[in-house]
Amino acid sequence: MKDRLILVLLGVLLLAGGIWLVSATEWVDVDVPTPAKGEALTNPLYATEKLLGALGAKVVKHKSLDAMPPPQARLVLVSRNWDLFPERAQRLRAWVAQGGHLVIPGFLARHTSLTGWLPVTEENAISPQKITPARPFDRTAKDLDCRALEEPVEVAPSYGDSRVFRVCGAYFGPQYLPVNRLAAPLWSLRGTAGTEAVRVQVGQGTVTVLGGWGLLGNSNLLRADNAQVAAAALQARAGAEFWFVAEEAREPFASWLWHQAWVALLLGLLALALALWRAGVRFGPLAPSAPSHRRSMAEQVRGTARFLHMHGPKALHTAQLRALHASAARQLPRFSQLEPARRTAEIARATGLDVRALEHAQADRARNRGALAADLELLETARRRLDAREPVPPPVSSAASSPSSS
Repeated sequence: MKDRLILVLLGVLLLAGGIWLVSATEWVDVDVPTPAKGEALTNPLYATEKLLGALGAKVVKHKSLDAMPPPQARLVLVSRNWDLFPERAQRLRAWVAQGGHLVIPGFLARHTSLTGWLPVTEENAISPQKITPARPFDRTAKDLDCRALEEPVEVAPSYGDSRVFRVCGAYFGPQYLPVNRLAAPLWSLRGTAGTEAVRVQVGQGTVTVLGGWGLLGNSNLLRADNAQVAAAALQARAGAEFWFVAEEAREPFASWLWHQAWVALLLGLLALALALWRAGVRFGPLAPSAPSHRRSMAEQVRGTARFLHMHGPKALHTAQLRALHASAARQLPRFSQLEPARRTAEIARATGLDVRALEHAQADRARNRGALAADLELLETARRRLDAREPVPPPVSSAASSPSSS
């Protein structure tokens, strides 16, 4: 009996909790956008291109405006850098005048290469207009950026008698009007923010400026009446050819260089590899070292001439004098501690040469070729006579020579 009572109480508690949960919560449908993938991830106009293809149009994508589309084609120009080369602006104008149809976003209407001949002006002064949509708008949270746009009575309607469209997508731009206000545009679309799209005649062709360019994006094209407005703005027709030039893009320089000059690159890399190999550190000499022996007179003459060519006669005299003093330091006791005059006297005493001649040969003075040769010969003679002597043993310190005191 007690167990049944506990089960009944648990059932009552669960029922009460279920009733409270139903009354305190609300179940609604939430749209979760599907992430873009494939080409739609990198191409914001992918949905528009597919729409035109479904309508029977031919869609061609180009990375630059190096070449103009065929006559009567539609050029959807979005690139800000389309006029990298000056001749493109003239060719674009001529193409439109000969029957081409150009479609550009509002931010390109004030492009410096178009303002000279594009008969469209941009104005920020808006005169609000009231537009009554054909059907009431559903003001849900996801449609707060929707608005009503209409085709004015002075232009031919795109879809029979229906002139009002429900367009979704944020728009904060100015309005676009023909420069000649007396001439009616070929087509336009206006709303409470002013004229958002306009098409004007240029020669035999047309130019369409679409301010609300966001309605062509992948996330907005299939909302409300955006697809119908896009088809009207682009003049979609079965069999028409559309050129999309979204961004100016070139092949990377390294790839282009390889495709255009791979032979020269290979030869250059081979030459660089050979140069690095020749300049690299080796583990041993390329040939065995020649045995050391006394240089011949011819080698002495060539070495002296090379030294003179590189450093000049004064440097040669200095080197000869340094070699003499080095030999004297090895052969004469305490030579490095003597005065300069005493050094010369010690060299003269040890070699048997005239002390005055040695002083004259060691002096720092200007010499002609003859005097330089004579002084060098005398200094070399003194050095060789010193080297022929027995080397002087190093002096023994007094502490080592004297017996230690006990």
